[in-house]
This record gives sequence, structure tokens and C-alpha cells, in this order.
Amino acid sequence: MNYAEICIIKRDGKKEDFSISKIKNAITKAFNATGIVDEDKLIADVTMRVIGNFATSTITVEEIQDLVEKELMKIRPEVAKKYIIYREWRNTERDKKTQIKHIMDGIVAIDKNDVNLSNANMSSHTPAGQMMTFASEVTKDYTYKYLLSKKFATAHQMGDIHIHDLDYYPTKTTTCIQYDMDDLFERGFRTKNGSIRTPQSIQSYATLATIIFQTNQNEQHGGQSIPAFDFFMAKGVLKSFQKHLTSFLGFHLSMDGEAPEEKSIKTLVREHITSIKPDDYHREMLCMAMTSLRVNLKKEVLNRIIEKAYSSTRKDTHQAMEGFIHNLNTMHSRGGNQVVFSSINYGTDTSAEGRLVMEELLSTTMEGLGTRGEVPVFPIQIFKIKDGVSYSEEDYLKAMSDFEGAMSGKIRFSAPNFDLFLKACQTTAKALFPNFMFLDAPYNVNDLWRAEDPKRYRYELATMGCRTRVFENVNGKKSSLGRGNLSFTTINLPRLAIEAKIKAENLLETSNKDALEKESKEAFLKSVQDMAKLVADQLYARYQYQRTALARQFPFMMGNDVWKGGGELEPNGEVGDVLNSGTLGIGFIGGHNAMMALYGESHSHSQKAWDTLYEAIMQINKVADAYKAKYSLNYSVLATPAEGLSGRFTRMDRRKYGLIPGVTDREYYINSFHVDVKEPISILEKIKKEAPFHAITRGGHITYVELDGEAQKNVKAIAKIVKVMHDEGIGYGSINHPVDTCNACGYKGVIYEKCPVCQSENVFRMRRITGYLTGDLSTWNSSKRAEERDRVKHH
Repeated sequence: MNYAEICIIKRDGKKEDFSISKIKNAITKAFNATGIVDEDKLIADVTMRVIGNFATSTITVEEIQDLVEKELMKIRPEVAKKYIIYREWRNTERDKKTQIKHIMDGIVAIDKNDVNLSNANMSSHTPAGQMMTFASEVTKDYTYKYLLSKKFATAHQMGDIHIHDLDYYPTKTTTCIQYDMDDLFERGFRTKNGSIRTPQSIQSYATLATIIFQTNQNEQHGGQSIPAFDFFMAKGVLKSFQKHLTSFLGFHLSMDGEAPEEKSIKTLVREHITSIKPDDYHREMLCMAMTSLRVNLKKEVLNRIIEKAYSSTRKDTHQAMEGFIHNLNTMHSRGGNQVVFSSINYGTDTSAEGRLVMEELLSTTMEGLGTRGEVPVFPIQIFKIKDGVSYSEEDYLKAMSDFEGAMSGKIRFSAPNFDLFLKACQTTAKALFPNFMFLDAPYNVNDLWRAEDPKRYRYELATMGCRTRVFENVNGKKSSLGRGNLSFTTINLPRLAIEAKIKAENLLETSNKDALEKESKEAFLKSVQDMAKLVADQLYARYQYQRTALARQFPFMMGNDVWKGGGELEPNGEVGDVLNSGTLGIGFIGGHNAMMALYGESHSHSQKAWDTLYEAIMQINKVADAYKAKYSLNYSVLATPAEGLSGRFTRMDRRKYGLIPGVTDREYYINSFHVDVKEPISILEKIKKEAPFHAITRGGHITYVELDGEAQKNVKAIAKIVKVMHDEGIGYGSINHPVDTCNACGYKGVIYEKCPVCQSENVFRMRRITGYLTGDLSTWNSSKRAEERDRVKHH
């Protein structure tokens, strides 16, 4: 071929004459970057091989670069890697000049692209949503250029890692928190425009809970959680009951002509009635105490008044729970019509007040929102399974022998809240929540927990958001209260596996499968360890930056001691060590895809693949433990709940390595250690395969199963699945099933293409995206929509 006739097509479409020197110079730079010099002959040979592969007289710059990579990989893989990295970096730098403009244009035009749909909880097409998205993209660019070191910025932009919430990086804020709401209620708290005193009724308790949610959400970018909702609301129930009892007693006595001051009656009621279901002794004590007011109160009269007060309190509690759920689904906390990313944990308060809270919460969740009973998206509800409290094997067997009787309340159980466990299963079958947290999984146990401790919730694990777990603490008590996640960053496991396989093939130059797999595995595990160290260093750098924030940047969270220790800070003082109770999460994604890259087999049916994935996560744990000891910080391993990320890594790796079956051939990577969503696996096998990973991902994890059909018609099946999770050592689990509503006639059930009643195609489809629910799949990004389509049902 006559080189003078060759035409090069540049990236902007323009043409230019061919130049051998440009190829030779690029290859020389790659050799020099690797530290290899005086290889002019080899460089010339590679250059001629590249040119010799030209198939036509017209070729693009990208095609030439692909040929350079291919030829370098044959002779000097380490040089090829430097060339690839440099090429990717140049692409990134080149894209910066036009990418922001392109992104901004998409926001203005409210395109349905993955930038606008990166958060299914945000309406990015509204003016406030557009402003949030504008700000997000601009601050990410600012973070790349001015805040991240080149090493970390390069790793993120190349797709080796993903630094989450980069748009919030400059604000120095933290991710999420678990509220000690009892402390807040007892002390009262301040907002921007005034102080709030201790609430005096269940309605006030529930309303103030939503205010705390909404206010603190504006000072963090992640989840907000109440770790013991039942315990915290119980005091409000008792106060409402005492208030009603005082009022009804006063009214009765006034009808009889005996009218002591209400304040005097209230004092005696509070002194002697400490439960909404007082026993005979306390009833008699109140009757006797009333004689001090010169009142002869008959016990049968008191019993009727107590019954009426209880009925009114139940009604108040139901309305309070109804208002709580409605507020959390309508009260916007940030731009883009975002409601609070809220979670509540409950299940272990055995008091009559706490039980009433749970009963009415579950009832109102089943009733749903609005006139058509829409399934509430928030709060994410988590029911705590605790042996002897909300669950027992004996009670389970009783319930299974007569499930209808168990659900109707005809069976007495030994565990005081087992009936609420059954109601939780019934609610899950209809509304997808609550999820289930297993407190007796060995890694979830706290030795300080005592059944007789009225504040035992302090030693119970709670979770938030999609799966964030904050429990162990090298700088304080093992507890979830008043703490949260500081930040987390995710490792691209499939890329490490792909490169390990390439390295092994180039190193061994053999077709021996066992030898290749052994070498690939060793290279993979080593690269996982190295990447985990990079992430640990990056998290530490971000932590050091977060420490410099001033307390006044978080007036509610620090000023009210919501984040424990913040209340001791001066407004202009740095938060510093107050943050050291938080967690730093080393996350990972694509375990399934990584195993497919190494072995061509999934860890769901290949033991060597399962073992390798487990070893890889243990490598991350070793790094987390080492850095925990080095810095005395709470490093943890997170099974990342990827929403936008699942597609980002895949797109980048497909461009870099091409279409690899089982690895880059879809629009998304599989979440964390999860079995492939397309895998036809039974419920029991899926749970067994995933359960051991929960113990080694203590920054957060979840296992879900996908059901077909109308689960609300088979509550018994839900209870069986929860038992399997309990028995197999799952830490946190959820159950997915279709929840569809016809917008035309209101029919609820599994709807395929058309409503079976009115034939309408206008259907609202409620689904779980990562750990939270969303309706209307059009709000999901393209990768998660593709994943949802691929999900098989488990049997």
C-alpha cells in the first residue's frame, strides 16, 4: 500500500494525511513511561506492524490506536497498559472540553438520559430538579480538578473505582445517620427559626419525627434512619393515653358534681398508670389515690373509662402513623421533589405502647396512600427478628400447623411479638415492606443486649437506606445510635478479573486451562488487594478533608448532637474527631461478572468461582482491618447498592475490552455478591449462596428473592422465606414481588400488558430498584431498567 494515499479520519470527522512519525512518537512515549529506553529498533518494528495491518486506505485515529494496543500487548504487555492508560486519560481530558456542554444541554432539554435519571428518587425535569442536576455536574467537575489527587481522580475517571457522591465532596458532608430520637425528644431541639420542646402526644411525636427527618436530610446526602421507631414512639402513645384518661375522668367526675382540678387528676394518673393496659393492681392504686381528692371512684367505672381512653389512643396512634407515612411520601426535603430518603427499624419493643405503634404502622402501610391505597415508597421499613422476642421456632411451627388461626389471633405464642412478625409478613406480601433484619446472626449480636433492659435498643443493630450498616465501633460503643457512614467508594471487580485473565494468558502462553485459571486467580486476588488499598487511601484523604468542616455548616446535626459529640463543638470549631465514630466503606460490584471473566462460570453453580469470590472479599476485609488498626477508623466492606454505577462500569469496560460473554454483554453489572438476576435458581439455593457473604460485608448488605404471582394471597410463603433467611444466617433480607395498580380503574394485582378489569394499559408498576421502592419504571436509568427486565422469579 502506498502510504502517501492513506487518509486519516480524526475524531471530529476531519481528514488529514498519514504520518508515520505520530504512531512512532506515541509508542515511544509508552515505552518511556514504563522506564524502557534504547529500544528504537523494537519501536520501529511495532510501528511497521501497525501500518501493515491497515486494511484500507482510509482509517480512523481510534482504529490506529486499537492496532497499537494489540501489537504492544503481544510483545510488551506492561507497555501496552501504559499506552491504554494514557489513551484513556487523553480521551477523558478531551471529553472535558465538550462533555459539560453536552450534559447541560441534556438537562435543559430534560432528556431521558442516565444523567437525569441517575437518582430514581428525584424528579430531574422540574426546575428545582434541573438546578440540582446542574449543581451536581458542575461540582463533580470542580472535585476532579481541584480536590482529588491525580491518582484518585484518574482511578475514578478510568473506571477502576467509583467515588460515590462526588457532587457532595466539596461540602464536606457525611452520607447518613441513625437518630437517637429518645434523646432528641427528651431534650428538645433547635431548628433555624426556633426551639422545639418535648412532645406530649403520639401525634406530636410522629410529626416531630418527620421534621427531624426533613431538617437533617438537608445536611447530608444519604439515608436518614430511626433505629428503634417502636421504642421511641411508645412514650408518645402513653402520654396520649394518660391525657385521654385524665380528660375522661374529669368529665365523668364533673357529671357527678365532683370536679377536682384537672391538674391534680393528671398528676395521679401519671403516677399510677404507666401502661395503656394497666393491670388490676395499678387500677386499684389509682382508685385509692383518688380518695386524696375526696373522690370515690368505683373500679368498674374506671375500667370503662380506661377502655374508652384506650380506644381513643388507638385511633390517635393510627392517625399519627398515617400522617407519618403520608408526610414522608409528600414532604420534599431537597430540590427535585425529593422526599426524605428515610428508614425506620422496629420489632422488639414488647410494651403495650410499642406494640400498638407497630400494629397501627403496619395497618396504615397496608391501607396505603390516597383514595386508591397506593403503596408507600418511604419510609423503608425494617422489621427486627429477635429470638424469644419477635420470633421462635416453637411459635413458627404452631403458626404453620394452623396458619389461618394464627393470622386471626386464635393462637397464643410464647414470643411476645411473634403475632407482629406474622402481621409484618402480611404487610410485606401487600406493600413490599417491611424488610427483615436478623439480630441473632452471629455478626449482628451485641453481648451487652439484655431482655430486661428498657433501653436494649441501644445494643440492637439497625440499618438504613438500601443497606448501610453501622454497628461496630473502634472509637466507642458498639451501637447504631448517633452515628452514620462518612463516605464509600466502590471497586470494579469485573475489570480486575478481565485484566488478570489477560495477564495470565500473556504470561503463560499455554492452553492449559488449570494453569491459566490458577495464574488468573492469583493475579486477580493480588489486584483486588492493591485496589482495596487505593480505595482505603482515598477514603482516608476524604475523611481528612471532611474533618476540616466547621460545626456551623451542620447546625442541626452538630448543634443538636444528632451526630453524637457534635453538641460539644463551638460553631466555628472544626468537626475533627467527632467524625471518627462514622464508617468508611470499601465497596465492590460485579462479583458474578468477575467470576464469569475468570472461569466462564457463575459462583451460583461453580464452587471454585464461589470460593474465589469469597477469597476476594476476604482480601478487601484484610485491607479494611489493616487500615482500621493503622488509623483507628471504622473501615468496613460494603456490598455496594449500585444504581447509576451498574451501567457506568459496564459501558467503560465494554469500550475497553469489547463484548465478553457473561461479563460485558449486558447494560449492567450484577450488584455486589448477588447471584445473577437471570439465574434460574431456587429461593433456598439463592439464600444459601449469598448468606456467607453477609458476615464479611459489615458495611452493609442485602439478599432479596423475587416472587411471581400475587404474594398477598400467600402470606404463609412469605413467613417460610423469612424463616429460611433466619436459619441460613442472612443479616438483612427482602422479598420482591409485582405490585401493579391500574390508573384507570384502581384495580390492584399482577398486571401484565393490560388491566384484566378495564383493559387499560395505563399501569403504575411498583418495583424495588436497589433497596428502596419506586413506582413508574420510566424514572429508572437505562441500566437498571435492563436489569429489572432480566430478573427471573425464584421458586
